[in-house]
Amino acid sequence: MRKISGVRTSKVSRYVNAAGLELLAGLVILTGSAWVFGAVAEDVVEGDTHVDTRLANWLHGHASPGWTSFFERVTWLGNVPVLVVVTAAAAAVLAWKRRRMELLLLILAVVGAEILTFGLKLGFHRERPFFPDPLASESSYSFPSGHASVSLAVYGTIAFIAARHLSNVRARLAVLVAAAILILLIGISRLYLGVHFLTDVIAGFSLGLAWVTLCVLLLHLGLRIRERDQTSRYPASMKQ
Repeated sequence: MRKISGVRTSKVSRYVNAAGLELLAGLVILTGSAWVFGAVAEDVVEGDTHVDTRLANWLHGHASPGWTSFFERVTWLGNVPVLVVVTAAAAAVLAWKRRRMELLLLILAVVGAEILTFGLKLGFHRERPFFPDPLASESSYSFPSGHASVSLAVYGTIAFIAARHLSNVRARLAVLVAAAILILLIGISRLYLGVHFLTDVIAGFSLGLAWVTLCVLLLHLGLRIRERDQTSRYPASMKQ
């Protein structure tokens, strides 16, 4: 039994070394977030969303002027014009520093998240929560939350790129945690203001995370392929 377990351990370690720990972690995140989106989407289609209504009514019944003002400002950070400005500024910095792969990652993550969200909204045709005295109103469909998915794509990708260039582990964690808190607050703001159900926000987060992770994996694989091509060409040039 020890020999068998030892062989299995060695196989796993060789696979991790060959594929890369980052790649494996990305695949786990991608699989998990995609599974969450699928599970939530299934509940929405089947109408098993009683928690949505209860939470929406509870939040609306406990609304206060102070919290409403706070979450109106938070949700503003997830509006399309703001996200466009933030993305454009980050893209300009990456272009100026000639970080082409990261610029491509940012563009793919943001544009892809927007297209996926828009298409899924049209596909599910889910109406938004309704209140006689709404705190806010939206005209598009509800599922999934575009604020959740696109905000995660924008702020999450920018935080990931920034963290890659920080040598200090604490600084990396601080950037990623700050971005996660901001993204989470934007999602909560949509619930508090009564323009989304809980499943809308969860689906938006899982969709955005899955798409950004896929883009990161593609970037990772692209960089590894480029490195292998360069290393394979280098010995040939030395022989000449």
